[in-house]
Formats: sequence, structure tokens, C-alpha cells
Amino acid sequence: MTNPNILPDDTSLRIPPMGFDDENELNGQTAYNRTIVEGSARCGCFHCGGIFAGNEVSRWLQEDDGEDDTALCPYCGVDAVIVGNERYPVCMMVLSGLYMHWFDQEYKQRLEEATDMPTCGDYEDYLRKGIPFLTNHDRKIAVVGEIELFPLSVYGRAEELCNDGHPPQPVEYDDRDIYMGGVVTVHAGFDEHRYYYCDFITGDGIKLPYDAWSGPQQGLVLNLSRQYGDALRGIITDASMHHMRLFIDAAAEE
Repeated sequence: MTNPNILPDDTSLRIPPMGFDDENELNGQTAYNRTIVEGSARCGCFHCGGIFAGNEVSRWLQEDDGEDDTALCPYCGVDAVIVGNERYPVCMMVLSGLYMHWFDQEYKQRLEEATDMPTCGDYEDYLRKGIPFLTNHDRKIAVVGEIELFPLSVYGRAEELCNDGHPPQPVEYDDRDIYMGGVVTVHAGFDEHRYYYCDFITGDGIKLPYDAWSGPQQGLVLNLSRQYGDALRGIITDASMHHMRLFIDAAAEE
């Protein structure tokens, strides 16, 4: 098996949100689908994100009744092949959404182990680029902490949101380009006015609009920043942008 080339959708692509019935309908295309797959110019696998023509399918799963009419993905060999429909065509946004739903445990495990994730903008961009399929854990790292993120765009609610008696709540964003992925360099300290700062900086030098959620978490980042300096890294590990894993490359700990 080979890994598919994950091709992002065009930024002009828009699809409606998928409901439970929509996800079930598309998942229903994965069984006994030889007729629709063989005649399709564009199929997709929502297990690996591969997109291919129906005539590229060469293996078929034999069902319990003896019929070998269920397509197996030519990339990963899983019976998660669909042809889409008028409302939800085969595209990366649809495949990403279905993967996060039907393979949710695998998806969560990948996020737990992730040490790299491509940079993207809003949630639609997260799906459009196929990032659920692209997280990897090839680097050897040492995890040194986990923090929750406070979006600076809601500082007007700071007292309420940072109160330890109030658990983190989902935040509605007005911004269209909120950062959602990638490895960042983490710096924390005090400026010349003795004000605390906590910076999360991308490889392009962009400072992300977040802070650690609470005082104790700010203290953790500060201590780690003092201990590891420029070696301290972070990665946002959920699509809702609430959590960051702090780590260093294993070699930096030696």
C-alpha cells in the first residue's frame, strides 16, 4: 500500500455542514458499491484521504453473503470508498469530516501522538487541506507539559473566562484566519515594563493570538521557557483550538 497524495480543495469550494443523516447516507455508499464505483470518474476514501478514479480499484471485499462487491481503497485497503452526491461531492472537506466521525478513535489517537501538523486558518481550511490525514509523529520528542489556550480576541471576557471556577467554554470567533495547526516556538517572560508575555510564534514569524488559559498555566510556560529557551515547542492538538502540547526534541533533553 502507498500513501495518497493529499490535495487540498480550492479555497472557493463551499459545502454545507454535514448532519448525522448525511454522514450515514455517505457511509452507506461503502458497501456493495461495485456498480457505482466502477462507473465513477472520481471516488474517495475517508480513511486515508485518497481520491482516485473508480477503475483504479482492483480489490473488492467479499461480504458475508459471498458477493465481492465492496470496494477496497487502492491506497490503504479499507472499505471506506464513496462516490459522493450532488450535495456532498468527493472532496477533501467531505473526506476529512467523515474520517473525524467514523474513525474518531483513530483520529483522536493521531492527535494524541502528533508532533507535527500543517498550518491552516479556520475550521473549513482545516478540513479543506485534509489536515486530519496529515498529522504525523515522526520526530522523537519529550513532552514537557500541556496547557489550555485563551484566545486574545475575547479579552473583554477575561475575568469570567480565566476564573478557575469557570471551566473552559467553546468560543465563537469573528476572525476568518484563526491559526489551527503547525509547530510553534514558545517564549515567555517579562518585558521591560515587567509585564508578563507568552508568545507562540510560527515558522513564518507570525505571533499567534493566544495566551495560556490561567495563572498557573502561565507559570508553567514561564518555567519551561526559562529551562529550555528556544528549544521549547508547542503544537495545537485539537480542531477547536483549546489545547496545546508543549515539547522539546529528544536531543535537546540530553
